[in-house]
Amino acid sequence: MKKKFFILFKYLSPRKLLLFLLIIYISLLVIPYVSHKKVSVGYQRQFHSKEFYSDTVGSERVSYINDNSDALLYRLNMIESAKEEVILSTFDFNPSKSGKDVMSALIHAAKRGVSVRVIVDGCSGFLDLYGNEYFQALASYPNISIRIYNPINLLKPYDLQARLHDKYVIIDHQMYLLGGRNTTNLFLGDYSSSKNIDRELFVYNTKEKNTSSLSQLRSYFESVWALPDSKNYLCQKETSNIIKAKKDLENRYDYLRKTYKQAYEKWNFEELTLPTNKITLLSNPIETENKEPLLWYSLQQLMLDSTHVTIYTPYIICGKEMYQGFTDLNKKGIPVEIITNDVASGANPWGCTDYLNQKEKIQKTGIKVYEFMGKYSCHTKALLLDERLSIVGSYNFDMRSTYQDTELMLAVDCPELNSIIRKEAERDKTYSKTMEKNGEYTYGKNYKEKKLSIGKKIFYGVLRVIVLPIRRFL
Repeated sequence: MKKKFFILFKYLSPRKLLLFLLIIYISLLVIPYVSHKKVSVGYQRQFHSKEFYSDTVGSERVSYINDNSDALLYRLNMIESAKEEVILSTFDFNPSKSGKDVMSALIHAAKRGVSVRVIVDGCSGFLDLYGNEYFQALASYPNISIRIYNPINLLKPYDLQARLHDKYVIIDHQMYLLGGRNTTNLFLGDYSSSKNIDRELFVYNTKEKNTSSLSQLRSYFESVWALPDSKNYLCQKETSNIIKAKKDLENRYDYLRKTYKQAYEKWNFEELTLPTNKITLLSNPIETENKEPLLWYSLQQLMLDSTHVTIYTPYIICGKEMYQGFTDLNKKGIPVEIITNDVASGANPWGCTDYLNQKEKIQKTGIKVYEFMGKYSCHTKALLLDERLSIVGSYNFDMRSTYQDTELMLAVDCPELNSIIRKEAERDKTYSKTMEKNGEYTYGKNYKEKKLSIGKKIFYGVLRVIVLPIRRFL
């Protein structure tokens, strides 16, 4: 058998051999994700929508953060208040100004004896962390540990698709922040004219309970941290550039205290937060493999037990199971509306292109889509179910978030929070256009059309063809 194998290679030209190896490589990259997994019967049996609600006030309180500057202030204040431990998980972390702000705050916490653990996705690890003097400086401190989830390894193409998409900060056993914001200028502070609109939740625990969402999130983090695929990121040697970066980050702390004075005052978290009946953490599997769509299943079941649904998602890329799920909602008479980016303002070209190809099919499911045209691209991932439940986190309504990435969403039973986000949704609808059944558009009173340039039209025209065979992996 071995002899026949080598004879085959002997008669292949270098060009054919290269093509043969490329086909094998692409096959190893995509085949593990071609077949979408089903949710296990065990998970289906243990899932009950009523468990996400409570008739009594719980021990966890929540505040809603919809502003990039406030998001940075919260992070700085939380890290400053840490007594034992800071945990940071993020998909994207780069040494931008806001990234350095967070690094500086983490270093100051570590220097006063707080344990700091940071986990970053392998894509950001490859693009931003490796070889960067600021992250090397961060990793050099005794109380700081950094790990990279599923580092990019071209020798393991079957793992390249699985990414860590979680974004949260945990402080001790008392509070955390969770949503869709990455640790970059696009999402934190006011450093860039280019921004993304995002929403996240701050949760304050008034009593230490093992059944709290905070304890659920801590357990989730420990599971991800302990994975064999989560690799240590270490400072190999303190070069002169790294020593300079350390000094820069340490000196930045004084800048933070002067610039963001509010972040270094004592905050009354009871006054800043709303009471909740119950908060529940929802997650995807964490292993680097084709995943059971646990989050999609959970969200669909909760939607099926509602009377009306509003969804925020940056883009929509549905597989047949997701199309069927939306169709089932329509058959049950549950109206579903989605607020997503207008193609002219969307930040993800793949998502925008797929919507151009699929919008008639999406409409046939009965969904009403509002194509949002705001000042900035909307990065929010949220669901509003009736007037009680709000679900906010990192999950996009696409196949990557459903089958390939780690994802987290918080389901919060709090009518007041639901009302706040719903008012924003109603406002954002006025900045949107909606395609009717006849294919014609109606326009919100605040919608201002932004026409695509000729270059972008050509770009999307070409991309609409390119995405067809690969949309399953977008």
